Amino acid sequence: MPKYKSGNFVQINRDIFKTDFHHNSILIYVVLSELEHRFTGEKEDFFFRSLTDLSKDCRMNRTTITKYRKILIDDKWIKTWQMHWIDNETKKKSEKKITAYRVLR
Repeated sequence: MPKYKSGNFVQINRDIFKTDFHHNSILIYVVLSELEHRFTGEKEDFFFRSLTDLSKDCRMNRTTITKYRKILIDDKWIKTWQMHWIDNETKKKSEKKITAYRVLR
C-alpha cells in the first residue's frame, strides 16, 4: 500500500523552498503544516500549540522558534493569535493563553 493511502504524508506549498528563508523557518513551516493536517478538520481551520510543545516538535529552543516564526508571520505564510483553552466539561477558560495557528499558504 502506498504511504499516502495510510495517511503518512504532508502537503506543503513548494514555494517555501524558493524563498531565501533560513532553514529554521522552513523547518518550522513544514512542522506547522504537518500539525495543521493532524489537528484541523471540517469544523476548524486553525489549531493551537504552546510554544513549549512547538519547540519539542521542531527540536529547537523557544528563542529560535520565536525568531524564525516571526519571519513566517511577517511574510504571511502563517497567522498566529493568542487564545484561552476552554475545558469541555466545566466550560471555564484556562488561566494561561496558548498560541493558535493558521497556515495561510
